[in-house]
Amino acid sequence: MKNLNIKKNLMTAISYLIPFVCCSGMLMVVGNILGGQTIKNFNGDMHVADVLFTLGGDGLGLLAVFISMFIAYAIADRTGIVPGFLCGVLCKEYGYGFLGGLLAGFLAGYLANYLKNTIKLPNWFEGIKPMLILPFLTTLIVGLVMRYIIGIPINALQGFITSTLTTLQGGSILVLGLVVGILSAVDYGGPINKVVFVFCLGLMSEGYTTPMNALISASMIAPLGLTICYLLSRIIKKDIFSSDETNALKSAFIMGCCQITEGSYPIILNNLVRITICTAIGAAVNGALVFYWECTNPIAWGGFFTIPGQNHPGLWTAALLIGSCIFAVLCLFLKKKPSASTAESEEEQDLNLSSIKISG
Repeated sequence: MKNLNIKKNLMTAISYLIPFVCCSGMLMVVGNILGGQTIKNFNGDMHVADVLFTLGGDGLGLLAVFISMFIAYAIADRTGIVPGFLCGVLCKEYGYGFLGGLLAGFLAGYLANYLKNTIKLPNWFEGIKPMLILPFLTTLIVGLVMRYIIGIPINALQGFITSTLTTLQGGSILVLGLVVGILSAVDYGGPINKVVFVFCLGLMSEGYTTPMNALISASMIAPLGLTICYLLSRIIKKDIFSSDETNALKSAFIMGCCQITEGSYPIILNNLVRITICTAIGAAVNGALVFYWECTNPIAWGGFFTIPGQNHPGLWTAALLIGSCIFAVLCLFLKKKPSASTAESEEEQDLNLSSIKISG
């Protein structure tokens, strides 16, 4: 397993992901501040704010594609680029989300490497191997595996979540708040979050806006909680954040205030299980409090920009801060600082395409 270098390959991909996420997120933040909305009809009038908001949103929508492609590249060099990209597109289109992109990237990269070392061709035919045979076979196999094997439990999980949320509507509001809070946050904007969003949107159309309000604040728990955790770690002088994580946190906080979780990915993925536990507990408390205090809001997205529409802005903010502080305290004890040796092995690989040769 050591030869797989899973963490090294993941961190290489994340090093490319950070500027992409920061740029896309900030475009969306600026567009949101200026009152921009997603453009659906490109034939009509397009304001600058709408263009920025749409461009940033479309960029973040490609995260599954981006992470899949660069994980596959980190593993298999240029042989992994095409299958990583195309399998990431499949994850995006079928709603497998960011974590689906992670799986697709690793599968595509390792399979591309295996086929590259296994398939032997005559010298006169060797030139077509990296151009057609390896990308085609890798994409074909991984694409089918993602669609018909890995995708089945993902879709089943989405259906189970929908039915569970529907059942809980008639039960305790605190239980529903706990479940909505957890499911809104634990996959950081992935397919589970999208299922909950659709469920909450349906309730919102019927005039019940509290579930969507809980989803909004739960989606902000990770970036705000990480920021509070960093401040606490400085106060008690506990060194658990690397310099790269500290730099990423600056953008993550700003994006988190606007309900964009993706800026936290570089930190979350360094301690995925531990931080996800913190996220689940913090978001559960937040969701329960939003439901208990009956915080309503007619706006479906926007983070702190939804405050003017809140019926209890102080209580909604208090629920968010309480959940974030619980996250921060737990994270303070659970989070581990990336080791120096790991950091050294996670330096960016140069994207060098000079070795590509096209035979006439």
